[in-house]
Amino acid sequence: MHKRSRFIFSVLFMSASLVFLQAGLAENSQDISGRDKPDNDEVSHSKMDHTKMVKVAEKEAPALVKQVKVEEQLGNIAALDTYFKDENGRTVKLESLFDKPVVLLPIYFLCPSICNFLQADLAKALNLVNQVPGKDFNVISLSFSDDEDYTHANASKQNYSNLITRDFPLENWFYLTGDNENIRKLTNSLGYYFTKTRPHFYIHPSVLMVLAGDGKIIRYLYGPDFLPFDLGMALSEADRGEPGISIKRGVLSFCFDYDPENKTYVFKLFRITGTAILSLLLGFIVFLLYPSKRDRKKETRLSHDTHK
Repeated sequence: MHKRSRFIFSVLFMSASLVFLQAGLAENSQDISGRDKPDNDEVSHSKMDHTKMVKVAEKEAPALVKQVKVEEQLGNIAALDTYFKDENGRTVKLESLFDKPVVLLPIYFLCPSICNFLQADLAKALNLVNQVPGKDFNVISLSFSDDEDYTHANASKQNYSNLITRDFPLENWFYLTGDNENIRKLTNSLGYYFTKTRPHFYIHPSVLMVLAGDGKIIRYLYGPDFLPFDLGMALSEADRGEPGISIKRGVLSFCFDYDPENKTYVFKLFRITGTAILSLLLGFIVFLLYPSKRDRKKETRLSHDTHK
């Protein structure tokens, strides 16, 4: 390797290392500054609670990884022989809501954080899809919390229906609650796994499913943002009964972290930048080790001319 090449290699390697180091320091400093400088007693208490929750989560992380996950069941049929209560307290068999494609969002109504964003983002996306709600598809917000009943569902529906800005028959957006047996039967059939850590508190994936009218699982859309284009494409696939390709959750878990203080997802700029630099570094190494076709042709031509 030439001296100039070695110099470029060293610069890229040091840059990537510094970026990853800076990312770690930035995250740690944000955590420390947040704890050491409370604005008042209430904020201080809140952050102490959050710190305790983080420590508990770190201890339980290996077990939670196995419990909280999505195992995609594309092409399989969801458990439509399950029973739930709608937002008015009426018992409904899930199968009765599947006379057309269905957008199904698992959440719980008393969730203090991400579920609120998921429902709001879904409402915004529904405003922009080309398909006609009630005619081309139904929507289900399914609570996986057996602590909740139809009164929680009714209150939630009233809140999020205010975000609908198009002509939308709200009787085709169902808010469901149920008992643990029916909830688990349905969520297991969807490959959606969550865990309850204490009353009214769950750790769960952020994802919705689009299903065909016969209950066939067509596509998974991962949150926190649901794009109208992706949702529209999934509904088109559901209308044809053809399972689609999901955006892999690994991309989201790598690029985004949930910030419980600001209640938002934070883009990890340093980590992404470091990854980009390392990718360039790898490409540069390949370029140095394997000469291009043009170089090989040139060497062949020179060798041929030399032998003449």
